Amino acid sequence: MKKILSAIMCLCLAVMFTCCSAETSVKTETSVSVSTNKLQDLMAEGDKNFDAGKYDEAIKNYTEAIETDNNFADAYNSRGVTYCKKGELDKAIKDFDQAIKLEPNAAMPYSNRGQAYSEKGETEKALADLNKAIELDPNYADAYNNRGVLYATTSDKEKAIANFKKALEINPNHQNAANNLAKVSK
Repeated sequence: MKKILSAIMCLCLAVMFTCCSAETSVKTETSVSVSTNKLQDLMAEGDKNFDAGKYDEAIKNYTEAIETDNNFADAYNSRGVTYCKKGELDKAIKDFDQAIKLEPNAAMPYSNRGQAYSEKGETEKALADLNKAIELDPNYADAYNNRGVLYATTSDKEKAIANFKKALEINPNHQNAANNLAKVSK
């Protein structure tokens, strides 16, 4: 009789454990889904505000995305780009640093940080970041364009032209590279 009762208790515990695990799994998947949807919504709203020139609002959106998931590198990168637009280069570089820390193999934050360093006049750091972006993604046209701009500001016309041409080879519709090439070629 004791063996039967023990077996029934074990079976009940097993059923309870399975039900609790399934409930926890559903809650976890739901919260991840809600969190992902919230991140997507915040990033979309931030991008919309950025495109409209509402940089302070975009920063708020990206900051809220970071508060939702502080391991979301894209939010740091987007907020960094927005800080650049506002001329707040040190804040931008701090965000690019964090994006790079979270995703060290992503080319975009290196290119963006390189552009920020370039705007600060820190040519060596800028060139190192732009070279790293190109090393990580040899088909990243924006990195070649940004490096071309850097070379143009240092009066290295040949290297500037070569980088603008490479950006256009990768992306023939890269309007910034086309405009920059036209300016430097005069």
